[in-house]
Amino acid sequence: MPTAYRQPPPADVAWSALCRRTPRVFALIATAAVLITALTWEVTSGISRMDTAVLDWMIAHRGEPLTSIATVITDLGSTLAMTILASFTVGVFALRRNLPIAILVAITSLGAGVLVWVIKRLVGRQRPPEASRLVFEPSLSYPSGHTLGSTVVVGIVALVLIPRLRRHWARVIATVFAVVFPLAVGLSRIYLGVHWTTDVLAGWIIGLLWLVLCLTAFTRLRCAQPTAITTLPNEAPDRR
Repeated sequence: MPTAYRQPPPADVAWSALCRRTPRVFALIATAAVLITALTWEVTSGISRMDTAVLDWMIAHRGEPLTSIATVITDLGSTLAMTILASFTVGVFALRRNLPIAILVAITSLGAGVLVWVIKRLVGRQRPPEASRLVFEPSLSYPSGHTLGSTVVVGIVALVLIPRLRRHWARVIATVFAVVFPLAVGLSRIYLGVHWTTDVLAGWIIGLLWLVLCLTAFTRLRCAQPTAITTLPNEAPDRR
């Protein structure tokens, strides 16, 4: 008699194998939750020594061409730029009739914006003094919206793009960019004096947590769908 084997769904998104490992996912989520709780407790208690020390160091080392570079990076990580990137990615996958990936990118990106809006108003933290700022920012400070948004949007775009890149060097470049760019955006926000260090740390951690949650949900839903069955002959012939 033939034996049936259930084939796993194709890897549409990078990290999907990790998100199927419940203990590791739980450990990542728990660690991120603890760090976020500690940071939020810290910022609601006042300005930490680390915040003032890092900002003072950044101000003392300002100059050209660093200021111009930081301004360009922060503009590339803005809400407008991330919205364009996410919308373009959703459009491309929708045109290719890959609706699951299009929906994943859309929900993950929109969710990041909602998280920033809600947490800023719940915490209500003010930005560094206006005298230390090099750009105008009217909104609240915690968490850094630029940092969280770039972490999530660039991250999810890279995760859906990497499995579709044929060249190894292209996959490496996409991975490095997905890591380095949000780091650069966060540092630029501190350098320009519009965020405290804890704001940026929260942006990175909350962004990564949201990415893991969205990707885990997507992976589990995909695994729950009916998959292909491969029928193989038994090693021994069937005896009648």
